[in-house]
Amino acid sequence: MNRHGHPDFSLNPLHPVHDFHHKGEPNLPDYCNHLVLHHHRLPSHFPVRSFSSQDEALSARLEEGVRSNDNLILLTPKGTRWAFNFVETPQQAPRVVVGKGFEQEGWGDVAVPSAWETQGYGQALYTNFQYPFKVDPPVVPDGMNHVGSYQTQIEVPKAWEGKRIMIRFEGVSSAFYCWIDGHPAGYSQDSRLDAEFDLTDLVRGGGTHTLSLRVYRFCDGSYLEDQDMWWLSGVHRDVVLYSKPAKAHIWDVHAAPEVHIPAGKGGRGDA
Repeated sequence: MNRHGHPDFSLNPLHPVHDFHHKGEPNLPDYCNHLVLHHHRLPSHFPVRSFSSQDEALSARLEEGVRSNDNLILLTPKGTRWAFNFVETPQQAPRVVVGKGFEQEGWGDVAVPSAWETQGYGQALYTNFQYPFKVDPPVVPDGMNHVGSYQTQIEVPKAWEGKRIMIRFEGVSSAFYCWIDGHPAGYSQDSRLDAEFDLTDLVRGGGTHTLSLRVYRFCDGSYLEDQDMWWLSGVHRDVVLYSKPAKAHIWDVHAAPEVHIPAGKGGRGDA
């Protein structure tokens, strides 16, 4: 932990400390540092699904959303509720205990996915061209930066032993840390894009593990996301746990179509 109470990912040589300073502040927290977008987040890719067989893949109806199968578990089916704690400033957020997660004494619970403002916590804000906080980029004021902490148990199938295991958050507003059993799994901000973390070294096939999240209402990215909109916070899209073969699997698909405007044709092979 650094002096702001956040996971100190700077010890990892893949994520060196940046030399960015703001008004003499030598160590901005991640959610106020415009040079930090994520820690340990996997590269973005085409939203491929994980299926148990070729027949299952060919018969899948993607418009019906994510469904659990032998290689994929939807952690947020309809009716899901996770333990939840709400505080008004980052300094009040509960601390994570290594090997355990959050202490849940006195916590409530909320539906997931949802915005916590729709669950009775905080207040939804609407702005058009104005910011809802004092403009001082990249800093967002702690006094109105509410924090929601989530916790739940995840069970990893025994059959996943020896496979690569990932977790995907399809939308979290606006920035969040993720822990497994109190061990840092990653940090991400960009509330409308997926965030995936590799949990292979943090979980085991056949094990039950504690998933903990700390979500910030605002981050430096909020300066870019401000637009004629409602400001809502929390885990607002589905969360998925899935596995892939450890040695080789399809990670991304790239297509580069060619368009011939005079002929009104497009795609490779068209004359």
